[in-house]
Amino acid sequence: MLKSNGLVMVKKLLMLTSFKIGWELAIFQEWVPSFNVDNPKAPLPPGSCGLPFLGESLEYLSASRANRSLEFYKVRIAKYGEIFKTHLLLCLSISLGAPEGNKFLFANENKLVQNSWPPSVLKLLGRHGLATKTGEEHMKARRIFASFFGPGGLQSFVPRMDQTVRSHLDQCWENKEEVMGVETLKQFTFSLVADLFLSIKDGPELNSMAHDIELYLGGIMQLPLDFPGTSYHKARLARESLLQTLGTIISRRRKAIKEGQDCGHHDLLSVLMNRPHNQGDLITDEEIKDNIVLFLFAGHDTSSITLAAILKYLSLNPHCLHEVVKEQKEIAKVKAGAPLNWEDTGKMKYTSWVIQETLRLQPPVQAAFREALQEFEYEGFRIPKGCKVFWSVWRSHMLPEIFPNPTKFDPSRFEKAPPPFTFVPFGGGPHSCIGKDFARTEIMVFLHYLVLNYEWSVVHPDEKISYDPMPIFEKGLPLKVHKKV
Repeated sequence: MLKSNGLVMVKKLLMLTSFKIGWELAIFQEWVPSFNVDNPKAPLPPGSCGLPFLGESLEYLSASRANRSLEFYKVRIAKYGEIFKTHLLLCLSISLGAPEGNKFLFANENKLVQNSWPPSVLKLLGRHGLATKTGEEHMKARRIFASFFGPGGLQSFVPRMDQTVRSHLDQCWENKEEVMGVETLKQFTFSLVADLFLSIKDGPELNSMAHDIELYLGGIMQLPLDFPGTSYHKARLARESLLQTLGTIISRRRKAIKEGQDCGHHDLLSVLMNRPHNQGDLITDEEIKDNIVLFLFAGHDTSSITLAAILKYLSLNPHCLHEVVKEQKEIAKVKAGAPLNWEDTGKMKYTSWVIQETLRLQPPVQAAFREALQEFEYEGFRIPKGCKVFWSVWRSHMLPEIFPNPTKFDPSRFEKAPPPFTFVPFGGGPHSCIGKDFARTEIMVFLHYLVLNYEWSVVHPDEKISYDPMPIFEKGLPLKVHKKV
C-alpha cells in the first residue's frame, strides 16, 4: 500500500515537473526573439518575467483588486526606471511611462504598433467587434458606428435619455429612504442601452442579458482558466448565452422587416442591420452580435460605475454638489419642465468637470494593450516585434506635477485643460473610446434630474473600491435618500 502511494506521488511530481518545464519552454520560446544576440543595437527594457506561465499577473491582479494599481507601477519604476518589461496574462509586456509613452503609442498606432489584446481577452471580446479590429478595417467599421455615437446621433437620443431617467427615478428612487447605489445605477444604465441599442424596454430577454453581462464582465481580465467555477469559464458561457439571445432578436427583427411589420426602430441594431459593409454587402450577423455585446457591457458598466463614484464624491464634497445644483437650477429655469436636449448638455460646464475629475480618480478602464508590428527602439531600448506595449491611466492621472494634490477631488482643476496625453480615461489615437460622448451625455441627463429632485448621503464614507477588472464598491454603495420638496 505504501509502495503504491509512493508511486502515485512520484507520478504526480513528474506530471507537475513536466507541466512546469513545458510552460517555461513556451515562455522561453516567446522570449527568444527578445534575446537575439545578432541584434545588439539596444538592450531590452529592464524588468522581470516573474513566475513561469503566470509572469507577474498575480501581483498585477492583486494590486487591482486592492485598488493599489499605482503601487504596482511605482515599485517597478523605482527599481527599473520609467520604462520596464513585465509578463502579464501570458504576454511579454512593456510599459513606456506617461505622458510621453501615451503620446508615442497613440501617434504610432497602425505604424509601429496596433491595438491588441491578450489571447484570453480576445476570445471573450470576439474577433468581429470594433475593439479588436485594426488598421483600415477598424477605420471603416468606426465610420459606421460614428453615425450612431457621434453628435448627430446623440442629438436625437437625448429626449429618450430624458424619458428613461425620469422613469427610472420614479420607479427606483421615489418614496425610498435608502437605495443600493451600484445596483440601482446598473439597472438604469442597462435599461437605457437596451432601449437605445435594441429597442427592448422590459421582459425576460432584458433580464437574461443583464444577468449574462455581469458574468461576462467578471471574467474579461482574468487568468484564462477555462474550467467550471472560474470567472473566465463563467464569462465564456455568458458570452455564448448573449450571442444566442441576440441571434433570436436579430431573427425576429429580420422576420418583421420581411413581413412589413417592422415599427421603424431607431436603434443601434437597425444601423448595423441596414448599413452596407466595406464592399457593399450588409454587415454579417456575427459582426452585429460581437459589436452589440461589446457596446452593451461598455456602454452600461462604465457609465454606471462612473455615476456611482460621482455620487460618492459629491456626497463627501458638499461645496462641489452645491455648484452642480446651482448650474442645473439655471438650466431648469429656462426649460420650465420641457425635456432636455443636446444644447442643454453643452451648458453643463461644472458638471462636466465633475465627470472628468471622477474619471481621473476612479477610471473605469485602467489600461490597454498595443502590439509591436515590427522591432523598434524607444528611448534607447529595444521593443521586440510581437510583444505587448501597454499604457495605464494611473501613470499620468496621479502625477503631482500635472495634477497637484492628485488624491484630492477637485473638479475646478479642469477649468483649464490638462496637458495633452495626461488625461486619458478614454484612451487615445484611432482606438479612443467611440462612446465617450454617449457616456458623458447620459450621465449629465441623469445628474440633472437627480440633483434637482433628491438629496443623498453615502452610508459608508470609507467604503473601499477594488478593480476586477472594473471598479467594484465593497458594499454596493448604499445611499440614504431624501426627496426634495
